[in-house]
Amino acid sequence: MTSLILFDLDGTVVDSANDLIETANNVYSDNDKQNITYEIGREIASDGVRAFLKLRFDENVDDFDLLTKNFLKIYNKNFLNNPLLFEGMKSVFLELKNKGIKWGVVTNKARHFAEKIIKYHELTRECSVLMCGDDLGFKPKPSPDLLLEACRLLDCNFSDAVYVGDGHRDILSAQSAKITSVLACYGYLKRSDLIDEWMADYIIHSPMELLGLESLSLDNSLG
Repeated sequence: MTSLILFDLDGTVVDSANDLIETANNVYSDNDKQNITYEIGREIASDGVRAFLKLRFDENVDDFDLLTKNFLKIYNKNFLNNPLLFEGMKSVFLELKNKGIKWGVVTNKARHFAEKIIKYHELTRECSVLMCGDDLGFKPKPSPDLLLEACRLLDCNFSDAVYVGDGHRDILSAQSAKITSVLACYGYLKRSDLIDEWMADYIIHSPMELLGLESLSLDNSLG
């Protein structure tokens, strides 16, 4: 019986692509580089700062450490400009609450940003656990560390947990942790992604489809 659903943040719970793309274009403009379109930026929105830098800079020539610092400094001003919840996420969280199922977030995003985005959407009290990529002592995804610790903190058996994410690293992390995996195809997939080869346990195309996966046994009500 499913008792815990864990979610990736960017591309699964929150559509943060606009703020990331705005930040990237700020960095490009500051360095006389051409801006990118939303379509290009959205595909790499889950891949971290270096993915954006690699679009316009050369690691063998440019100082990526300095560029990363500048990117994060600008993103710190932009990241709450427009972080939208994906359509249906509020309804999903409400339904999980009604069914007595806990939920949490496991992300490679830095805790400084993740906590504030969750607070921005007034989800801090509802979110039972938050594990972040810069948490000390844990390797980020695709390592299973963050998922395993989230389950441990909530005293949840791995067999009773589900992880929902939009990237290959999310599925790999869940598989390594022996946790049921759900691929969120509404997120930041690339056109080149061979998702059939990822072997996710389930695939959804909208947040609300999660509630319709009957084999997950999401109804924990006693009535």
